[in-house]
Amino acid sequence: MITDYAQFADEELVRLMSKDDHNAFTEIYNRYWKRLYVLAYDRLHSRELAEDVVQDVLTGLWQRRRETIIRSLPAYLATASRYAVFTQLSKTVPLTPVDTLPEAIQAVSDDAATIYFLQQSMQEQLKQLPEKCRIVFEYSRQKGMTNKEIATELQISEKAVEKHITKALQRLRVQFRNYFNLLSF
Repeated sequence: MITDYAQFADEELVRLMSKDDHNAFTEIYNRYWKRLYVLAYDRLHSRELAEDVVQDVLTGLWQRRRETIIRSLPAYLATASRYAVFTQLSKTVPLTPVDTLPEAIQAVSDDAATIYFLQQSMQEQLKQLPEKCRIVFEYSRQKGMTNKEIATELQISEKAVEKHITKALQRLRVQFRNYFNLLSF
């Protein structure tokens, strides 16, 4: 029996990888390498250095697969990439004076690639919601429809609309808690 790992949620892939499943790791690699590369390249402006960062991050993920607890794979990889970029920059760029450090940190937080990574990760999380929950959330957030309009459109109660939106927001909060904590440093 051949398993289609592309259908697995990140949590399942992490669980399988922690049990030495090479195919699960390969799927994580395929799913995230480009986003990690974009994050690294945007800060380093070097293809070779960005590739080194991605290689270091993904190699470290595999090496620490049994002892690392990963609650949110996108947040974990974004954090690991950021540290790897900082490490790479510290090797090639003179130290930043202490009085300009907050601005340097803010520049990284506002990075367009980081925003792109977050948007892509959010889209993946939304895809994993139950269909009706996802549709209600999209109508509410992307189309700007009111709960009453959504209820009418989908022929469900306004209370059901509220429950679906709450469920989607709770899932997103849990999945991105670590990532948002990272952005607020």
